[in-house]
Amino acid sequence: MQYAGNGQPGHFYDRLGRGIIIPKNKNGQTSIFDGYAKALWDFRIDSLLLGDDQQTLYVRDVDRTGSNQLLHSWHAIGSLENEYHIPKAKAYLPWNDQLKVEAAKLPDRVRHGIKFTNMAFTRINGIVTKLNSDDTLFQQPYELTVNHPYDNQLARQAIEYMSDVTTDSHSAQNLARMFATPLLEPYKHLTYLMYGDGGNGKGILLSTLSHDYHDLAVSVDSQKLLGGRRGGGGFSTDQESMNLIGSLWAYDEDADTINLDQMTLLKKISTGDTLTARRVQENAVTFKPRCTFIIATNNPIVTTMTAASARRFAYIRMRDGRKPEEFQQLLDFRNQYGSAPFLMASCQLWKNHGDNPYDDVSISSTDDLTDLDQDIITAICIDGYAQTSMLKDLKRYEQRELLARLGLQRAGSVWIQDVGHTVRVLKVKDETRFAPYRAAFERDRAQLAEQLQTVTPLPDPIEADPLPLPLEFGFRADYTPAGADKVARNWKRLTEDPAYDSTIRPDTDAYAVVPSLGMAIIDMDKPHADQPDQADGWTTLNTQVGAYGTSQFPATYLVGTPSGGVHAYYLLPGRLIGRLKNSVHNNGIPIDIRCERKGYVIGPGSHTMKGDYRLLDMPQDGVPIMSDQLADWLETNGYVEGANPQTHAITRAQAPVTRTRSLPSVDDIMRDMTPDLDGTGHPDMTPIPEGQRNDQLHAWAYGRLLNHPENSRNIEADLIARGHASGLRDDELNTIWQSILRQLGGSK
Repeated sequence: MQYAGNGQPGHFYDRLGRGIIIPKNKNGQTSIFDGYAKALWDFRIDSLLLGDDQQTLYVRDVDRTGSNQLLHSWHAIGSLENEYHIPKAKAYLPWNDQLKVEAAKLPDRVRHGIKFTNMAFTRINGIVTKLNSDDTLFQQPYELTVNHPYDNQLARQAIEYMSDVTTDSHSAQNLARMFATPLLEPYKHLTYLMYGDGGNGKGILLSTLSHDYHDLAVSVDSQKLLGGRRGGGGFSTDQESMNLIGSLWAYDEDADTINLDQMTLLKKISTGDTLTARRVQENAVTFKPRCTFIIATNNPIVTTMTAASARRFAYIRMRDGRKPEEFQQLLDFRNQYGSAPFLMASCQLWKNHGDNPYDDVSISSTDDLTDLDQDIITAICIDGYAQTSMLKDLKRYEQRELLARLGLQRAGSVWIQDVGHTVRVLKVKDETRFAPYRAAFERDRAQLAEQLQTVTPLPDPIEADPLPLPLEFGFRADYTPAGADKVARNWKRLTEDPAYDSTIRPDTDAYAVVPSLGMAIIDMDKPHADQPDQADGWTTLNTQVGAYGTSQFPATYLVGTPSGGVHAYYLLPGRLIGRLKNSVHNNGIPIDIRCERKGYVIGPGSHTMKGDYRLLDMPQDGVPIMSDQLADWLETNGYVEGANPQTHAITRAQAPVTRTRSLPSVDDIMRDMTPDLDGTGHPDMTPIPEGQRNDQLHAWAYGRLLNHPENSRNIEADLIARGHASGLRDDELNTIWQSILRQLGGSK
């Protein structure tokens, strides 16, 4: 091959813009295909060299400014065919080995490292070493040459900017380490995961690399590249893999969710294992990726918790929520100096701080949690474990991803006292991964504790004889007799009996108050003994709705119960009339509703076996209408018909450790009482089909015991007999019976 001469065309143009002529054979055809001719010419003008690993061919980068300059930066090639676009029909693969042999005869090697105009950083005897310009090794070509002198002050400024865009010092150092990783890591293994919701500067930093090194820093699509259940796979993955050949950095600036299915290929990219790539109508190319893969995302990234994964992945937590103007100084710095200061800082970090990134950075986010995630986290934070049965509705791969995402593992069995046997449990395996969830739980607990300090205390009891009744304050209600056991027998019949005057208090030690249409009583209980971390009803409304006595939680006719609970009387706003449920402990919250002739509470001044019901407060201008905030809270928590309840509206710190069975409403009980008799006056003992047994038996026995507490022994015997007929064990039936006794023991 030879120059065509000034101004003369050739078969191709070289890096200096000169026309090059390829010799022809006797038939007038060129003796070698253009692509191989270009490779030979690059070899001749010292633009194709062997790397210092003695295996990899490097080609000088092309000057894209139009100045036809010979650049001092190089990139590794996967094959001559791919680099010089030689079609399958013209390929002759032995050329690859032959050129390696010829390049090995040359004295120069492309060193793996970074070269500034005044110093270089490379590995010598396995250690990152700084070389001054008078060192003989400095004179050799380097895989990356930066056309800027190394400057400590610029490196320090770059570190300050990287500290500003990350949440902690370890994230900042991992970010700084990222820039020089493909050139200074001891062996190919690191992948960087940058997590942040947005407005955090990651795009500015990544685009800095691609602006300065267009061919060496490439943007990729993680889903196409990694395949898996959500990715491309097949030819789509092979095509995307082409971008990795010869690059030093490959990044996805806005990656989708990365799951366990994609970990296999991600690990291969991290460790430089052989991959296959191809373009349409071209040969498939096998190559070993040399690039550092960078995944920037605001979606969950699920990696395995093996020691190998811990070595491969470096995490960076970005600081979110910044305004665009806050990045102006960073943009000005980047526009003036490009990526050079960040590469300087990275080289210095690799030299001074060793080879290992920090492994205690977590990119877990509480924003990504499902309701099930939150229940599991709550159980672990309180008990130290969660039962594996909580995963039963998930598919196998969903279980694996949940455990990996939260940093959990299956950890054998523990004895559960309330259940009476051992159960299999989940525990924390990776505390770093779980730490943000534990911290969020503790913050919520601390906030609740702070709220508890500001909860309005209950007013002192009002001493009056006689006590003013709710009717005197505009609260329409019926009064019927109640026993010392707090049971108002025949209350419904009496309120509907025109011959009975239910507007006056009965001459009994205890009496029931039955709210009329448009009236409601909020019954705030104490939590059950098996819910020690649950806030009581009074505290719940004070902290979630507003302090008592404010417009959110208006002062009203207020009654204290012997157990420490509270009854608050209200008129219903129009939107709730006819829609409010007669509910008990929705979602485990210790608050009941008695409203619109659907149920009753024991009235003030009553004396029962449990103690006295005492009047605590009286409204100045009559019982108020329930506030919008209270009405909203009831809708949110499922106390209103036709509303869309949020089943986890209570905070994590208030959530019970285990879910307890909600009591049936009085309407449910009345419905259950209809088939309770089989027409002969005997209880219905029909077996209940599987899937309905526990709930139906609970409601059936609860309704009977509520209305006939004097028949407790027979009701328990019937529960056991009907339970056996339905296929339940004694321990399951005992659990149902004890639950009913606890719930009725706290009833009003």
